[in-house]
Amino acid sequence: MMHPPNMPWRIVTWTLIIVHFSATVVVTLGANSIISTSIGRDSKGSCIACINKLRGGNPSYESNPYYQNSPTLGDVNKGGATFQSPLQNNYQRPPPLIELISNYFAELHKFSPTLFNGTITSLLFFLLWQFPFSSSVTKILRNHFVCSHFTVLQQKRFHALILSAFSHASFHHIAVNMYAYLTFGRSVKQLLASHGVPLWIFVFTAAIFGNLTFLAFDGGQGSCVGLSGVTLALLAFDSLVYPTKELRMIVSFIPITLPAYYLFLGLLGISVLGILGMVGRSNVAHSTHLGGLLYGALFYEAFKRGWVRLWSYRLRKALIALSGG
Repeated sequence: MMHPPNMPWRIVTWTLIIVHFSATVVVTLGANSIISTSIGRDSKGSCIACINKLRGGNPSYESNPYYQNSPTLGDVNKGGATFQSPLQNNYQRPPPLIELISNYFAELHKFSPTLFNGTITSLLFFLLWQFPFSSSVTKILRNHFVCSHFTVLQQKRFHALILSAFSHASFHHIAVNMYAYLTFGRSVKQLLASHGVPLWIFVFTAAIFGNLTFLAFDGGQGSCVGLSGVTLALLAFDSLVYPTKELRMIVSFIPITLPAYYLFLGLLGISVLGILGMVGRSNVAHSTHLGGLLYGALFYEAFKRGWVRLWSYRLRKALIALSGG
């Protein structure tokens, strides 16, 4: 019987297969011995250590400093261990809204009792104005907290020149005035305090000057309420002291930024045109606005010359004498 010519190739093929499986068995047995040795040495059975021994070299991973003491899944399975995110350590709830408001007014009173009392008084009078028009509360407000020819000149209720400044009938009116009052009031207060002049003198005299200007231009036909005369006086004084200060505002949903001095000139022009009936609404007391702007400018000139400090000193001296001190 003759063998086919390709018989030697079959012998070579089977020989290679036998050698391959023999090497595989040897490598497997070697790995098992290494793993067994590692597990025997490390009671925790670290698989990472076994792999490193097989492949050689050190691990190429980097530890996270926020999770140095973090438990592993094995610890959690044993019970008693819990995971905690590092973000939870920095998480803090904001204080209650009532606490925020209370802290704000406490800081405001500490900074300036005049700003604090003016704000609280305005808010209180605004709430009182919300009573029905025919109520007794509203009647008292109309008789003592409104500036008009009838109230001030005929009834001689001169206290209305000041009290009417802290009366606001609409939410928009009080919101705008309180924002301007607290914004410019803080700046002006710091400047006046550095020269020994209290802020309440500025606020009361500005309210009186603005309402007197309204009575001069009104003609006995209307009435006026609001802190606009005072806030515009603060704005005018602050703008003349810091003419290059940039002020930001929103006009018809358009943000505008311009130097304070240009805003002062613009408001002055609008007030004059409003008195002439050329711009603005009929229910806006443009004459009161004009009075506030003019007062702020006049106060600035007196302040620059040192007259305000002198008058303030004499006023405090007279008050001490009246009080018997």
